[in-house]
Amino acid sequence: MMSLLQSRSIKKTGRRVAVDLQKAERAFKDGHLREAEQLCGEILEESPGNCQARLLLAELCYREERFEEAESWVSRAREIEPDNPRGLNLQGRLLLRAGDLPGAATAFRQATEGAPDYADARANLGHVLRETGRIEEAEQCFLQAIEHDQEHGLANLSLGRMYYEQRRPGHAVGYLQAGIQRELSHREGQHTLAVALWELGRYDESITAFRRLVAAGDEDPDVYCGLARALAAMGELDQALAAYEAALEFDPGHAAAAAGLTDVLLALGQAAAALAFVRPRGEDGASAPCLQVACARALRATGRPAEALLQLAALVKRFPPGEALAPAHRLLGELLDARGEYERAFAQLRQAHRLGPARFDAAAHEALVQRLIDTFDRDLLDSLPRGSASSVPVFVLGLPGAGTGRVARLIAGHEHAASAGALPHIDLGAGRLERYNSAGLAYPECLQLMSERELRELSATQLARLFVAGEGARRIVDSMWLNFLHVGLIELMFPQARLIHCRRDPVDVGLGCYFRAFEGVPARFSGELEDFGAYHASYLRLMAHWRDTTRLPLLEVDYDTLCRDPAAEGLRIMEFLGLDPAGLGAPAPDPGAAAEGRPGWHRAYAEWLEPLRRSLATAGGTDPA
Repeated sequence: MMSLLQSRSIKKTGRRVAVDLQKAERAFKDGHLREAEQLCGEILEESPGNCQARLLLAELCYREERFEEAESWVSRAREIEPDNPRGLNLQGRLLLRAGDLPGAATAFRQATEGAPDYADARANLGHVLRETGRIEEAEQCFLQAIEHDQEHGLANLSLGRMYYEQRRPGHAVGYLQAGIQRELSHREGQHTLAVALWELGRYDESITAFRRLVAAGDEDPDVYCGLARALAAMGELDQALAAYEAALEFDPGHAAAAAGLTDVLLALGQAAAALAFVRPRGEDGASAPCLQVACARALRATGRPAEALLQLAALVKRFPPGEALAPAHRLLGELLDARGEYERAFAQLRQAHRLGPARFDAAAHEALVQRLIDTFDRDLLDSLPRGSASSVPVFVLGLPGAGTGRVARLIAGHEHAASAGALPHIDLGAGRLERYNSAGLAYPECLQLMSERELRELSATQLARLFVAGEGARRIVDSMWLNFLHVGLIELMFPQARLIHCRRDPVDVGLGCYFRAFEGVPARFSGELEDFGAYHASYLRLMAHWRDTTRLPLLEVDYDTLCRDPAAEGLRIMEFLGLDPAGLGAPAPDPGAAAEGRPGWHRAYAEWLEPLRRSLATAGGTDPA
């Protein structure tokens, strides 16, 4: 019998070499580098001029950072086939690593000319073009690479990152997700995806993305801050606090983590603890603006608004204007408003908007409202299954500052009721339906395909979060104002729920929106005075549609009437909810209640609100109800 040694000495046929090449390529792809290297060595022993084996060895050496060997193998391969696209692509990667961008671009371009469907070379060329500022050409290269390989890691990740840098997170997310499917360990792509999801208001997915980084052992405090911020937006305050604490363990001087932790303590009602924590860090005039703003918030919450005002006034004088100071100017505006210094307050708000301009796409929002109206007709609602039969949920909705928080606090004062705050879950649930339905339909059109199981799952998630606020309560309030977009979905999820719609003088509401920041709000409403009329008109049109369409009990509450006669309005609300008015106690205190302003608030700012009045008049923004 022929020995193993003797059998290996027999010259391989061309067919056998081709088979071994396939084995080597497969081993390399699967990460079995030693096996791939051994096979290539055997192939070259039998066929020294084999170009593919040389190129595979070059790629293997490059992956192992044996760059001189990689360059040697590329040169030896190109002696045989100088125009081989794979060899040109490897040559470009080596030139790119050496900092020779023009040389790398030439090599990559030649590779794509020789093989137009070579996705790796197109993606690499796109990378070089992006590095040299040729953004439009880079975008086309990445798109062409994806056309040939939809899951191409570098092309998808690079394009996603590029769109994110262009402040287009909605465009970025899909490409980042596709790229990560191929490059699971790509840390920068994972982080960019997590932040982009946060900016889109997709907090649950953002949490998942940040947690993947944490599970991989990431010790960047920015990752833990991002996780904490998303958790706080979901109302998971205790977990947010723990995430901020973890960030500070990695970097005790991390300003954003300390400021975020302060804000969470304030949201938990622990104002004294918040001030004790942040004051040593934020009272120094040289500390980061976010820390000084957090300190000012804590001072205000502990009854020291004058000290807060002085600290902020010094801050905005000391630092050059920039987006980081927008929260300081906004808080200054609130403090000055409380003192009756309206001209100075409005000047601070105007500066906040200049430094942190928001983006509002009126046409896109109007299109969404029209689609909601077109989709949610009575026939469709009657034809679809229902979720939970629970009568516990109460949805208090309306525009920001129209009284949703005040009504929620009033209801929570009843012994058999509770408030879960403003939960983002309904909007997030709508987004999940859009992203995961098998037909690829967008929300709300995808509702026609909803199953009873999906509705029950959505309802169970919302109920679980509500019951955290008051297990055993007969009524639990979700006061997310943005739920006015989703009355149709709410009816499907909770056909026994009740709705309370808060209305207010639109000029007061517009002014209140100007006082606010809308970071992370999926509606992308800016709060700019000139934008408000169109937004308000769309809101009125949609609410009129819900009144005509929904079978859910709906109570209208006027903000001015509620402030003027809270006892009578409280009785009316209790009757609507089927709660004994005798169980109604004092409303729970809320440090943010002052942000709602007072009835007729706009009169103090009359001389600056002409753009708001004009936008309301142009859009027809008056409430006929």
